[in-house]
Amino acid sequence: MLGLSVSLVFSFFFVLNMGFRWGKIFVVVFFFFFFFMYFDYGWSCFYGFFFLNSTSVLLISLSFLIIYLMHLCSLRVHITNFFSKFLSFFFLFLCLVLVFSFKKSSFFFFFLFFEISLVPTLMIIVGWGYQPKRLQAGFYMIMYTVFASLPFLILLMNLSLSFGSFFVFFLEIWKFSMMRLFFFLFFFLEFFAFMVKLPVYSVHLWLPKAHVEAPVSGSMILAGVLLKLGGYGLYRMFFFYGYVFPCLSMVMMVFIMWGGVLTSMVCLRQVDLKGLVAYSSVGHMAVLFSGYLSGFSVGVSGALMMMVGHGLCSSCLFVLVSLGYDLMGSRSIFLVKGMMTVYPSLVFWWFLFCSGNMAAPPSLNLCSELLVFMSVLGVSFYFFVFLSLMSFLVGAYSLYLFLSFNHGSVLEGSGFFSMSCVVYYLVYFLHFVPFFFLFCS
Repeated sequence: MLGLSVSLVFSFFFVLNMGFRWGKIFVVVFFFFFFFMYFDYGWSCFYGFFFLNSTSVLLISLSFLIIYLMHLCSLRVHITNFFSKFLSFFFLFLCLVLVFSFKKSSFFFFFLFFEISLVPTLMIIVGWGYQPKRLQAGFYMIMYTVFASLPFLILLMNLSLSFGSFFVFFLEIWKFSMMRLFFFLFFFLEFFAFMVKLPVYSVHLWLPKAHVEAPVSGSMILAGVLLKLGGYGLYRMFFFYGYVFPCLSMVMMVFIMWGGVLTSMVCLRQVDLKGLVAYSSVGHMAVLFSGYLSGFSVGVSGALMMMVGHGLCSSCLFVLVSLGYDLMGSRSIFLVKGMMTVYPSLVFWWFLFCSGNMAAPPSLNLCSELLVFMSVLGVSFYFFVFLSLMSFLVGAYSLYLFLSFNHGSVLEGSGFFSMSCVVYYLVYFLHFVPFFFLFCS
């Protein structure tokens, strides 16, 4: 299985670089077959140092698809030959690291590969970012994510010296052999590390900065896959620990859902289109985190569906915003207007993904939010206040984003249609099919 995965990665990039048209079509068909084949939560297997289940296979497929779409969106880099080979190398390296992250059974190596994935992401942001503050954004990302997980890694290495293994099944032994206070410390440090990587409110400041300064490919991998590493870590955490410390979980649910309401309010006062979509991701991650904290299997299933749905929807929204930046030369919500009169075909895609962002049927976000809402209300009906506020605000800023971008009068000096827009339409379609049809599985 490992050899198959590695060979698929290399053959995938060989097909892209050689320009085989039918090979690219085969790769796309393979992606969608992989998506629809493994959208099932009913199996898992261990072999050696690898842990594989339906969730990890689904996220590996999502990683392949997003990186393929990143390559398509980087067409301008390849046309201008602005260090395009280095960019392709970082895509390849990032793809391999993500595959190993989702397949390792050891928590230590899972964390190790996750931290390694920050290196090519940082190089993409710093090397091909648009703004002069991209180095500061990369510094924020490294400082938040690495230093948040450093105490947990030190504690994990200490435990490995005591028990002689990083293997994930030994966590069950540790849970019963450790003192309750020490186990609480272990649980909290791991919990905090994933909170920063997801991220949730109060430890989210690195994400909008990274998105605003990143190129379109960097924003796609951040929103589409790297945030899902934090969600997948939470899934494995609750998969092996179970529902522990219910009082702490209740307090965390209140804090995280209130943070989701606040970030949704922040979205309504954003003037940068990328910043709005980035803060929207923080709000969605609050709902996802609440599904895990509820302790119900329905909530966990909804959170896993939301990881895939949000990865596809937010990634495509960043591509739509990036095309507006290429055409208008700005991301300001006051300057980028009137796209309906200039490029009416874009309005269709904007409507689909803005409605999908507010969980309109038949998107994956609707199915996932229904499952998460049922599980959260099963914990306490008082959470209805937070859920209704978040649902209303998500609809408000999604409509605000759609109307601001597509209506109004066009400013003079806007760009003209180019062949790269046709590639963008292909990217939109490849986001659309799994996002609106995976609910059939």
